[in-house]
Amino acid sequence: MSHERDLADQDVEEVAEELWTLAEQGSDRLADLRETTRVAGLYDALEELGRRGLVRLEDDRVQLTPQGRDLAARQVRRHRLAEALFTTVLEVHDDEAVNQTACVMEHVLSGGIADSICAFLGHPVICPHGKRIPPGACCRSFTRTVEPLVQPLDQLAVGEEGRVVFISPRAPERMTRLSNLGVVPGATVRLQQRKPAAVLRIGETTLALDSEAAGEIYVKKVS
Repeated sequence: MSHERDLADQDVEEVAEELWTLAEQGSDRLADLRETTRVAGLYDALEELGRRGLVRLEDDRVQLTPQGRDLAARQVRRHRLAEALFTTVLEVHDDEAVNQTACVMEHVLSGGIADSICAFLGHPVICPHGKRIPPGACCRSFTRTVEPLVQPLDQLAVGEEGRVVFISPRAPERMTRLSNLGVVPGATVRLQQRKPAAVLRIGETTLALDSEAAGEIYVKKVS
């Protein structure tokens, strides 16, 4: 593949990702895409997406086709996994640097490497910004060859400590309750008991959580 062709494909992938992000915000307006895009050759990229059957253009609306959504999902997945890797493993706190590097990595990561990162992180469902990470085949099979770096709180051994990385509650109101109790990303908790309820220690406070809630709190072990 030539360098020019490689750059053109990156523009196509970037615009597909931007359309996915706009759709998450409830928009399919071409005007919104023009306002937010980082791609200089936007119309060339849209023309190529249309030629490949990846988007539908109608008046001031632009929508991904099912094939286009597949492409966009791969790009979004790789970007958000890269963000999770930098913030969780490398503990990089410069959000702009993380985003810029993830923008590069999403175009060069292979599907297999992305799945390996996903498994290593414990198949995260949201990125550090709280946005959904599209699942991959590894998430559906949940086959792990190594112990994941990030895992549900209830997978810790009794007496182990973990730093909260993210929380993925099925009930939105649970996030507020946990936050009020101090269970937030960055907090360090110690698991004191698993059954019949998960008992954890955070600071000077001892909390009891049902098994469902404990399974929704993802932590990184503290050595």
